[in-house]
Amino acid sequence: MPGHKPMKDRLTLALCANASGDCKIKPLLVYHSENPRAFKSHKILKEKLQVMWRANPKAWVTRQFFVQWVNLVFGPSVKKYLQENNLPMQALLVLDNAPAHPPNLEEFKFIKGFCKKLVLRKSQRWRILSLQVR
Repeated sequence: MPGHKPMKDRLTLALCANASGDCKIKPLLVYHSENPRAFKSHKILKEKLQVMWRANPKAWVTRQFFVQWVNLVFGPSVKKYLQENNLPMQALLVLDNAPAHPPNLEEFKFIKGFCKKLVLRKSQRWRILSLQVR
């Protein structure tokens, strides 16, 4: 549109759930601003939001953000879910090969011992999208 400037807001939202959908993990939200003006004017506290809030000028998920999310949110949530539902302490974290994902589980201190990681190659991604959960 002539005379219209596009907004430059950026955000990345990382979502996670189990296959049946009854265990939804708190999302990781990466925004370009640590303290948005709209939050100040409406007195919104980031701590009260149902996301783990992080800021990065390009709104990218960095390795540091991802590892924090796994150790502080994913690991405890999965462990609690497994215990509450009397399930074996076993979980599988399925990831793509994004640079933010560490190559091994060493950085994931909380999930070592009960969680395994599966990294998909580029050629495998489309197959996952076409699968149906029964």
